[in-house]
Amino acid sequence: MDGKAPHLLPLSLSEAKKKIRDDVPLVCGWALLNAFATLCGVASGYIADYIHVSCSQSSFILPCIELTDAEAARLIALCVGLLCCAPFQAAAAALALLLPCRRRRARRALAYLALAVTILFHCMYASAVWVFLAADLGYIFGRIYFTTGLCFFVVGDLLSFRVLLGGEGWGMKYVAYFF
Repeated sequence: MDGKAPHLLPLSLSEAKKKIRDDVPLVCGWALLNAFATLCGVASGYIADYIHVSCSQSSFILPCIELTDAEAARLIALCVGLLCCAPFQAAAAALALLLPCRRRRARRALAYLALAVTILFHCMYASAVWVFLAADLGYIFGRIYFTTGLCFFVVGDLLSFRVLLGGEGWGMKYVAYFF
């Protein structure tokens, strides 16, 4: 180059590199938080069963709820499903976080998988709560507490989905349809 001819690439290397927004860690953090909360909830249930925490009908926090055989069978099946979701959530989220950043499609696919399993977990959790609330219609504290928790889960799932769609990929034009 003689100094008078313009460069073929007028942008410098720093200007040519654009910052790629990566929202996978946020969604994976939501999935890992839910998997960890599942393990803590199961552990606290086992601890309460081990030390024989007593319930009373007059207690508004821990009432005695009598389940029929069909409700108990459904609840056991849902709890097994909940326990099976937690490792898949954690595995998909951990793999998405551990993959190198240059594998963006694989990371996003694993983040979508972790979010899908998290949403499945929340649906099964809502069904298990429904079994308890249907068994004891007078449990007002439980209705308020569990409804608030389920609303928190729905908002977290929708925001995580919006974050994944709002990345630099194909979903950017569809974000306006959801919010």
